[in-house]
Amino acid sequence: MAKEVDLIKEKLDLSDFLRSYITLLPAGRNLKALCPFHQEKTPSFMVSPERKMWHCFGCGLGGDIIKFAMLYEHLEFPEALRFLAEKAGLNIQIMSPIQQREFGILYDLHEEAKNFYKSELKKNKSAVDYLSGRGIAPETMEEFDLGFASGGETLTVHLLKKGHDVKDIVRAGLAQKNTSGLYRDKFFERIIFPINNQVGKTIAFTGRITPEAEAKYADSPTPPPKYLNSPETPIFNKSRTLYGFDRSKQFMNESRSVLLVEGQMDFLGAWQSGVKNIVAVSGTSLTPYHLEKLRRMADTAFVSFDNDSAGLKALERSLEFFNNFDFHVKVVDLGKFKDPADAAKAAPEFLKEAIVSAKPAFQYIFGIYFSPENWDENDVPKRKRTIRHLLSLIKSLKSAVEENFWLKKLSGESGISESALSEEIRGIDELAGYVEEEGDEAGAVSADYSDAVAKRLVALALTKDKFLNILKANSQLLPPVFQKILENPSEEARGLLELQSSYEFADADEDKLEKEFRDLMRRLETVELRERQAIIKKSLKMAQASGKEDLMNQLLGDFSEITKRLNDFTK
Repeated sequence: MAKEVDLIKEKLDLSDFLRSYITLLPAGRNLKALCPFHQEKTPSFMVSPERKMWHCFGCGLGGDIIKFAMLYEHLEFPEALRFLAEKAGLNIQIMSPIQQREFGILYDLHEEAKNFYKSELKKNKSAVDYLSGRGIAPETMEEFDLGFASGGETLTVHLLKKGHDVKDIVRAGLAQKNTSGLYRDKFFERIIFPINNQVGKTIAFTGRITPEAEAKYADSPTPPPKYLNSPETPIFNKSRTLYGFDRSKQFMNESRSVLLVEGQMDFLGAWQSGVKNIVAVSGTSLTPYHLEKLRRMADTAFVSFDNDSAGLKALERSLEFFNNFDFHVKVVDLGKFKDPADAAKAAPEFLKEAIVSAKPAFQYIFGIYFSPENWDENDVPKRKRTIRHLLSLIKSLKSAVEENFWLKKLSGESGISESALSEEIRGIDELAGYVEEEGDEAGAVSADYSDAVAKRLVALALTKDKFLNILKANSQLLPPVFQKILENPSEEARGLLELQSSYEFADADEDKLEKEFRDLMRRLETVELRERQAIIKKSLKMAQASGKEDLMNQLLGDFSEITKRLNDFTK
């Protein structure tokens, strides 16, 4: 298939193809546009016609012409190839008859497996009782094709009797060969939840271990996981798949909102209670691909996290993802209930009411930080850290209107004037937080900070040969990965930095570019000096402990020289 891909890329000009979807504008030697995958007012979608690649610096999505077609048109890989071949006027066989058969077989196998698991559930009273005990009604079990996998080789034998080849069964992720060379089912002693693609075809499964099996293997050195997902296959990519999306997309589109929950039980419980604008991430992390898909249908995202410090951190981490897609995020407070499934089972109307009364994420976060147990008017250092932390979260908002709104609210909560907060938020450096994490040796600089400086510096150097030559002459200051990018223009990472260069610096003033280049070079030298300073400090402690005065004097001289050079940088 690689030849067909290369032929499509050769025949279809990326920028011409993209112009049929979006408006492209010049940006240095590259092009820019408003990203079609998230809401924005300033272009962050960059295109390199030379490298035939695109990347959005707002939402993080990127790729080639095929990836764009897959995302924009909601196509699987072979469908995207067929679509682009037609656009290019190419009379080529995207998939050979053998390849078409291979894809078709994967869908057929999953359909057969779904029906088999479903029939097995009806024979297993214990599994049905467990689902009933979790509040799942028989009609819901039927509607969502829930099943049961006893394991062993029951499914494999069933599929072999249906005429399927064992190699195809393994390729579909439904069976695997054990150490004895025997084929065994992937799922055993598990309740099965079929996972569908956006058009309703079954493409994978999640299996929840039964309570009996969980107890049986509890003392095992390697107990099986509670939930087990199908492996990735040509028809299943977990970073792009959301459980229930095929059923709920209509309701999300109508309400312009989505409730995100963690697992299938949460989804089914909420669905039964009447909440239909819902999807589950089902055992994987939320990705830009998930949010891109949801953003086309929803403006507001309802989320629910555990009511503890870990839950607060998870909420704050997720805000960056949601903000990149300009979602309005609200937090659903489940009160005494552990998760949406328990809430829906105990009080079917509770979840609906909790969604209606959900608080905007920042209001919820403010309520925690400014609670009596967390906010101390007399602890000035802690107050400063808290305010700067909250400002960094607010700064990540894409909407200036929303940023201004939450600055006003923060002023009211903290008692700090809005003008002071506005001044403070402007002073928050994008690189803040990388330097000297609490507990580090004095003068030490984290690798994250060094990489962040190097990344921006290389991107800036790519705007002018003069900058590039200076940086190459001092490349020893760069982390190894960036030295490699400088040495090898064909590096894939180089293409991304070239796009970043156009995104960040295409319209920048000449004098400002010069000033920033000098400043970043100085920062990079500072990184090296601080690292040397930290090493000398450790060596001094060792020399002092062993009583080596001559070595101590030499190290003190080196330390003094480095300190003088660092002080010169700040003048």
